[in-house]
Amino acid sequence: MDISKYLRPKAARICLFLVFFLVCILQQQLFAQNILKGRVIEYETEVPIPFASVFLPNTTLGITADENGNFSLEIPDGNYEVLVRMLGFKSATFSIKTESLPAKGYQVQLESDEQELDLIDVEEERDPVWYHNLETFKRFFLGTTINGQAIEILNEKDLLIDNETVPGLLQVDARNPLILENPNLGYQIEYLLTEFKYNPKEGTVFYGGFPLFTAYQDLSAGKEKRIAKKREIAYQGSIQHFLHSLYLGISQEEGYLIRRLKRIPNPNKPSPSEFEAARNLYRSTRSQAVKDSIESDVFSKSNLADQLEILDQNELDPEEILIREKNGKVFMKFEDLIHITYKNEPMAREYPGAPFENLNKTNQVSKAFLTNEQIELFFNGSYMDPFGLMVEEYMAWEKVGDLMPLDYTPIISEKK
Repeated sequence: MDISKYLRPKAARICLFLVFFLVCILQQQLFAQNILKGRVIEYETEVPIPFASVFLPNTTLGITADENGNFSLEIPDGNYEVLVRMLGFKSATFSIKTESLPAKGYQVQLESDEQELDLIDVEEERDPVWYHNLETFKRFFLGTTINGQAIEILNEKDLLIDNETVPGLLQVDARNPLILENPNLGYQIEYLLTEFKYNPKEGTVFYGGFPLFTAYQDLSAGKEKRIAKKREIAYQGSIQHFLHSLYLGISQEEGYLIRRLKRIPNPNKPSPSEFEAARNLYRSTRSQAVKDSIESDVFSKSNLADQLEILDQNELDPEEILIREKNGKVFMKFEDLIHITYKNEPMAREYPGAPFENLNKTNQVSKAFLTNEQIELFFNGSYMDPFGLMVEEYMAWEKVGDLMPLDYTPIISEKK
């Protein structure tokens, strides 16, 4: 939803910060405080909307507006999405940069939502197909890591699961935000699911949404220590950790090895037009010798990979895929793909590609490519345009079950 017409910034101020190289100072920088404030009103009448929820997706940061629709929230330096929602109104999202927050705040106008969904009762029993599709959704949304398998969806019957509208495509929506309990990482996650599509034929999964993390409170010292360790493990090797270390210029120290990767059409596999011509000839010929030749030279190659990968064995200097501007902005830019090896943790035993032996000697390997010419990176490991960077293999295997909030405090190496 484009809400630019509903946003009325009134002033701006610039927050400057210095980058220090000591770990403790870097962590303090992450939590430098800025004030996100404003007022939530109804679009048509401009009457204040009391008690609307205002939060920063992918963080633990959120607040409820007061009875006059006013809100004020301290947030760390960075770039964030803001989501504002209230029952009976359409939710609104917009992007902010803490370096240019309006001094007088935002005025956010919500449109009323009179749509009434004619849906089955939440408590009505579902058929076996629904439960089968639910398990598929969990596998590709929560993930199959130890953390993903431990998550419980408290309101799973709020899910709208559809495998009939588009044949061969599983689509999932939800009538309310999903309430996810992640006991391993000590978070309850309120996840506003906006889209989920799984195409088993193509092997593709696409989902998006707005998660809000609430950390467990009143834990024993022992439990808190165990959860802190599990959070650190989940963070290490993640796309968030990788981009955070790239931003700081310490990805090699943090255990990442980057190489260039190219994909080219497989010259040994006939093209679709060649397959079609071979099929036509096979059907029309009476010569067994010709048929045998077609089977040997064409049909036998149908299972070959469509593409071949060419991996440059030389380690890439991370700065070669970064653009650092004088104003402090950092962009990632590269052609083809990059091959990312994380050396500080072995593959998890649950990973589909994990070997049966010598698991502790097997590094985590991922691949990434840009859908845009370049993307802007931010200090906290986030980046502009959530679909501008796509990952494959290990980083793609870790899904919502291993997701960490952007305001998580990482333990990072001292920059050399």
